[in-house]
Amino acid sequence: MTEIVECVKHEEQEATFVCQHLVACLHSGEPVGFYFSGEPRGDAWCSACEETRIREGGSSGDWNERSEAFAGISLLCGACYDSVRSLHGL
Repeated sequence: MTEIVECVKHEEQEATFVCQHLVACLHSGEPVGFYFSGEPRGDAWCSACEETRIREGGSSGDWNERSEAFAGISLLCGACYDSVRSLHGL
């Protein structure tokens, strides 16, 4: 079941999860890279988080405490997620 959140800009929307750097690019308008877990609105992270995930995750590249701390995962509404994704040309 899809979780619904209340966004001050978009009202009720699907909940999504992204790194803190993608949230920041909503305000700066500067692309920072966009990686996502495959769902139409799958968990998403930036290029710096991708580099950290690979470096900290060893040969498997799995997320761990250090890479998750760097990412600082945040909640975004689905419409805000779509804006970030669009900023990256996707």
